[in-house]
Amino acid sequence: MGAYLHIGFVAKATTKLPDGISKAKFLEQIKDHYPESTYDCVESEGKIAFALKSEVLQAELLPFVRQVYKDFHGDAEDRELKTALKFIEENADKPDWLEKTEEADLYEFSLIDYGFSDDFKIEEKKVRLSTMLVSLGSEGKFLMEECGKTLHFMETCAHRAYAGFKIGTSFRVFIL
Repeated sequence: MGAYLHIGFVAKATTKLPDGISKAKFLEQIKDHYPESTYDCVESEGKIAFALKSEVLQAELLPFVRQVYKDFHGDAEDRELKTALKFIEENADKPDWLEKTEEADLYEFSLIDYGFSDDFKIEEKKVRLSTMLVSLGSEGKFLMEECGKTLHFMETCAHRAYAGFKIGTSFRVFIL
């Protein structure tokens, strides 16, 4: 069985905390994955939601994506990549940029809002954050068996490579 291997970043994430886990404890445990300098955190109706801060998007999204494209594709001059970069340039400062991303139907900057989560174990309880990702690239079929360590290694390397960007912590490698 295989699926497509993607690279991208977490734009939003939501969770409902299990009984006995405080918001403060939860935020302390996930601060390296969802730092407050990168994500806004809002609690309402028993849920906690994270979203990339607008100032981070405006300052970093275009140069971050341009660098990822260069690293992944070899350059960012391909017509489809240029279209995505132009889209980001025109929409990163808009509050509805994610909705516009979905409407734009760009292959190299596409919204994935199902099937992926970040899972944490806090005080022996599993906390799952349902995530909304933006895919920046993908490769063909990938055999999924026994790949967890490799994917984690790839994410660790990417986090180090993009450490100069606040948005770099949102980078993910995932299979869908």
